[in-house]
Amino acid sequence: MLASLSPLRDRRDRVVGYAVSAHPDDVRGGAIGPDEEARQVVDLVPQLSRLAARSIVVPVTPAVVREGAITRFASVDAVWLIATEALDDPATRRAVDRLIGAGFHFALQGFPEGDPLPLSLTGSTMVLDAARTSHAALENRVRTLSEAGLRPLVRGVDDRATRQRVLAAGVPLYTGRQLTRGAAVAPDRTTEDSILRAITMLAAFSDGRPPDAAFDAFVRDDPHVAASLLKAMSSAALGVRGPRSVSHALTMLGRDAIIERLVAVTARLIGDAAHDPELGFAALRRARLCERIGVALDTAPHPRARVVAGLLSMLEFALASPAPVLAQRLTLPSQLRDVLDAREKPLGQLLDVVDAMEYGWWEDMTARCQRLSIRPRVVADAWFETWKSARNELGLSRADFN
Repeated sequence: MLASLSPLRDRRDRVVGYAVSAHPDDVRGGAIGPDEEARQVVDLVPQLSRLAARSIVVPVTPAVVREGAITRFASVDAVWLIATEALDDPATRRAVDRLIGAGFHFALQGFPEGDPLPLSLTGSTMVLDAARTSHAALENRVRTLSEAGLRPLVRGVDDRATRQRVLAAGVPLYTGRQLTRGAAVAPDRTTEDSILRAITMLAAFSDGRPPDAAFDAFVRDDPHVAASLLKAMSSAALGVRGPRSVSHALTMLGRDAIIERLVAVTARLIGDAAHDPELGFAALRRARLCERIGVALDTAPHPRARVVAGLLSMLEFALASPAPVLAQRLTLPSQLRDVLDAREKPLGQLLDVVDAMEYGWWEDMTARCQRLSIRPRVVADAWFETWKSARNELGLSRADFN
């Protein structure tokens, strides 16, 4: 089973949970039915919950609910998503009521058109689809649901105009494609400048050439980078005291080790610039995912180039600047410039695979993987590993997203 996690954001644009999207390994259409598919997703819940370190919304079918398959996850922070019309079946309604009484939480997919909902569902999440609901109907439904004690969650918020509309309607939660930061977020120009300089420096050595004195001068003289590097290196692994300065760190560890740590530092700065830790986390896990699966490309680019490509893929969202404009502001080799623009070269096509994986575009993922002769299962397995490694590398906890 292929699975991904899409961030759920509140009105302040903070990540408060993740929605699970899943599909059989054979994304062109497998032989299993929806109930068996749901059972396989349920089996992934412990692993996905540990990855998310947040509440996850898990789609299930009425049969899975009735047979009690979710009861073994009483201690997992999960919300079980079921179609609203499924409650028209008395047996399913009784099973949901019984599970709610046992402390389980449910969300409903689709506006209720039939019988009134059970009082036990008061406070539950109700999922609406922005792409299938007019703005006027969305406002009316959000108001109706809120007055009934339900919590609307709108999915398919894939552009800034839609985000503005759903927030104006009073929606407390939404999910969709990654969007640039809102206008209410004040830009941090000094951090942005440090990010651009860091990526330019990483790109300069993305062909595998050893860093030189220019690299030393950069990491010493950029205040954001120097401070972040020292903070990142002050760990038990480097001794009780750690390096006293960047120059000391260069002497202790060498340039190659510092340029490797600069990747995580740049990712964290990307999150800092947008006042959104999720963006930094996404930038680093994309960098590490490209690093892992990019080895499968014909004439695979150097690992540093693959890492920089992952960082570049999140830059427009953090800096609220179109990718082609960023390409003009940065000094990049042609294969990395292509990442920000046409995505015609293999490294750009690799990021198209990463996009499909992250957003759960399973049919697109098949086609994009076939183009690069990479199996979707390889991408999915690497995705799981890079979620864990990126979170550990950044030292993220729940508090970082609050």
